[in-house]
Amino acid sequence: MNDRRLVEIQFTRPNRWFQPLSWLIRKVQGTPYSHVRLAWNGVGGKVPVIYEASGRSLKFIGPIAAKNLNVKIVDSFKFNIDNNQYRSLVELCINYANVDYGKKQLIGIGLVHSFGLNHNPFADGRRSQVCSEVVGHFLEKILGWDLGVNLDIAGPKEIRDEIVKHRKLRKGI
Repeated sequence: MNDRRLVEIQFTRPNRWFQPLSWLIRKVQGTPYSHVRLAWNGVGGKVPVIYEASGRSLKFIGPIAAKNLNVKIVDSFKFNIDNNQYRSLVELCINYANVDYGKKQLIGIGLVHSFGLNHNPFADGRRSQVCSEVVGHFLEKILGWDLGVNLDIAGPKEIRDEIVKHRKLRKGI
């Protein structure tokens, strides 16, 4: 049995012409993507799974529902994790599954980036999360990275920047 698993961090945007929230996030962040999520093959490495914060909550998305998402993957990064990390990932995702999507927190992130605030007035800890927070927890708690960002104010851009920075440090660039 393979003792390594591949987890992919995907940066996405809707494939539909105009989605106001996605457009606003991309404008504020200055990115071609508005969302970040985790993807891997679960159930013996055979069934594709997506885990994300979107809509109303944090959730798992299986292959049937994924076909109807209508999103474009703009960028992605792959990580090999061992069985212990995989168990920790699944445990983390199950613990947060169905936690509310942080709509107020998202507004706060927009305020932080638009007005140069140093804290998110709408961050509420574990009661809700946004997509970048979900992936940030994976990087910190599963991969053991010390992120240089506050997950209450980080958007997808900051998560991508941290991945690029950590990868360069590991390669000695």
